[in-house]
Amino acid sequence: MTAEIWPKQNSSAETSPDGSSVPPQQAMVAVAERELERALLEQSLPATGMYAHPSHADHAAVQRAVHTICFEAHRLGLEAEELLVGIKQAWSQLAHVRARQLGDRDRDVMREVVSSSIEVFFEAREASAH
Repeated sequence: MTAEIWPKQNSSAETSPDGSSVPPQQAMVAVAERELERALLEQSLPATGMYAHPSHADHAAVQRAVHTICFEAHRLGLEAEELLVGIKQAWSQLAHVRARQLGDRDRDVMREVVSSSIEVFFEAREASAH
């Protein structure tokens, strides 16, 4: 993985389309839900009752989502724990998509999202500190 430069942390609230203030954690959850849903919809559909091994494209879709989510967490000034809580909240809200797109791979993909997010989050933090 390559180290990326992230924006300076800013923990102020975001503004929603209607002009109201959105707490940083809630803004990150919305981004995580959007990006994870996008990645899930790109996954190869498993045959009924069959475990499907992820393709390179499946893995790449998850990695794109992880990078975007981590970028947003850094931009909002969130801590790693807040990132993980937000990812898990977004993941639970996508239960219907996960069931259709992942089947038996659900736990494996969630594990990939969490471990990749931790790696990307801390790699970026180290890179921006230098």
